[in-house]
Amino acid sequence: MGDTLVGTEEAARGLRVALVEELERDGSLRSPQWRDAVLTVPRHVFLPSFYTTVDGPDGITRYVLVPRDADVQEWLRLAYENTTWVTQLDHGTTQPTGEPTIGTPTSSSTLPSVVVRMLEDLEVPDGVKVLEVGTGTGYSTALLCARLGDQHVTSVEHDAVLSAADAERLASIGYRPRLIVGDGAEGSPDGGPYGRIIATYSPSRVPSAWLAQSLPGAVILVSLVGSLGAYGYVKLHVRDREAQGRFLNSDVSFMLSRGTLRPAIGPLMRAAVRARDNAAGLDPAIHPDLLDDPAFLWSAQLAMPGTTRLRLAADRVAGRWFLHPDGSWAVLESRNDGTARAFQGGPRPLWSELEAVASTWLSNGRPRLERYGLTVTPETNTVWLDDPDNPVGVLEE
Repeated sequence: MGDTLVGTEEAARGLRVALVEELERDGSLRSPQWRDAVLTVPRHVFLPSFYTTVDGPDGITRYVLVPRDADVQEWLRLAYENTTWVTQLDHGTTQPTGEPTIGTPTSSSTLPSVVVRMLEDLEVPDGVKVLEVGTGTGYSTALLCARLGDQHVTSVEHDAVLSAADAERLASIGYRPRLIVGDGAEGSPDGGPYGRIIATYSPSRVPSAWLAQSLPGAVILVSLVGSLGAYGYVKLHVRDREAQGRFLNSDVSFMLSRGTLRPAIGPLMRAAVRARDNAAGLDPAIHPDLLDDPAFLWSAQLAMPGTTRLRLAADRVAGRWFLHPDGSWAVLESRNDGTARAFQGGPRPLWSELEAVASTWLSNGRPRLERYGLTVTPETNTVWLDDPDNPVGVLEE
């Protein structure tokens, strides 16, 4: 595997060894096949530049470019950290200026421990065709190529510019997998059927195309996300015309699907703040900490699809807001003296709905994600609790 940067080959090899040792210690790396892949693939080739973050004076995160040519040794060291590095802002429309930049991350190189953990969880046998949905920087694609041979790897990327750059980086180290530009939700039927499908972005549901392009006995591995921002990492086994499996007890999350539409928060928030002044307060039955529990939020977003949340603090009052596109809103206001009041308005009583979800969730024993499962058919994604015969929600687009 060639390295075109003079003087970095030996240093990079040593950094890969150190990374492998770290991933083995934390349990992410569990097999000799993936160990060899991580030792083989130069992550720095897929990170010619990336962003670190700093806090701005206004509390808004700024992104600072780390280019390869500024300080090669520092760039190389950071490239092998077990860290997620942002590699693109605002779909490429925001370009670095040399100064801290405000923007929204739209592509990244996920921390290697998560990448490797997912590849281990995929349980890939030799000779199987793999569909990767979301090429990103191309690093995980390269790991698949190192493990299976590039003839067995198809990777779909929405961004044509990123895909072209990935092709060059992969070719520079000897890999030429099948790279497709398109909507990841459509998969790539021409390269299938696949024995394994792995998503490196987070959709809101499992697309029916992935099921259609899977062989019987295939595994689909994906981290799903709902409107309240709670993620569910699920491993599905394909049989007949459906896929079924349980959510895993693992913190895995990615960028949202580029097709995911979120409501414009500004107008909803302004209307809710105005309405709050005339709303009657309620004594809350939910402790504020519950609204930060990912397992509770997972349950809530199943019951209240489309509802979003955010925090807004003013005048020593911390507000946890919940907004729905239909104009419904709720807020729990927590004060420095430890008191809290809830308010709600609009066509639906969102706070009352949240309390009902909390009551059910508590009565079910505060279920964590691993008690949930998912059944995927060509028509629906049905979430169940403990048993497929106990459905608790349907995942929507």
